[in-house]
Amino acid sequence: MKKYVKLLKYELKTLYKDPMNLFMILYPFLMLAVLGLLVPEIVERAGAEASRIVLLIGLTLAFVAGSYISGVLLGFSLIENKDENTILGLAVTPASVSGYAAFKIAYGFVISLFSNLILLGGLKLIAADRYVLEAGGFQIRLLDNLSWGKVIFFSLANSLFVPAVALVLGSFAKNKIEGFAFLKAGAIVIFLPVLAHLDVFKNQNQYILGVLPNFWTVKGMINAATSAEGAYDLPFYGYMLIGIAYYAAISGLTFRLFFRKNQAIS
Repeated sequence: MKKYVKLLKYELKTLYKDPMNLFMILYPFLMLAVLGLLVPEIVERAGAEASRIVLLIGLTLAFVAGSYISGVLLGFSLIENKDENTILGLAVTPASVSGYAAFKIAYGFVISLFSNLILLGGLKLIAADRYVLEAGGFQIRLLDNLSWGKVIFFSLANSLFVPAVALVLGSFAKNKIEGFAFLKAGAIVIFLPVLAHLDVFKNQNQYILGVLPNFWTVKGMINAATSAEGAYDLPFYGYMLIGIAYYAAISGLTFRLFFRKNQAIS
């Protein structure tokens, strides 16, 4: 336990010195400013249909961004450790490669959890009256439909995506240049659950998108926010539990892969 306490002290000591750590702290506040202040201003100047599209895309971005960015930054930290031979140094310390990776994952999970809570909770507090859709003479209050319980459960579940993203980067990217290539490709993939807003994916076809790791948790939140109750939809916690199982399976596989690739120096 002492070895992990020392690692935590080191991470906290470098929190404000490491640009990546600093960005991880500031990112949810930056996104909150964009989605809570800028997007509503854009919506007020747009037509009804454009406003609906912008609000739904903005809300979906809030669902997918926090954990992905945390995972990417954690992955770059692992790449930097490889570049600086930190992992090599772990071979002769009490903290093994697997132990160090587990610590970094737990650290990233906590950062992601708070990022999600700050972003979604902040949106509920400052922009709930502006994320409102008009449908058939009724108002759909997107953020008010998301209870605090659902926000917390989603934040916990979605933060399990962090290990998978980080370990994929740490396993396959040889340097930061390759890491940026993975970042760009991954950004496209993780935003694809936005397709769930299309009518073609509001029936049984939605499950085609189920191959996407973050589809399940994001779809659960989309349905909760829009009060969608289609014949082919699952309950909120059904989506969440499938998403948790998917994240756990991917994280387990990528953890073993990361350990195998670094086994020679552990």
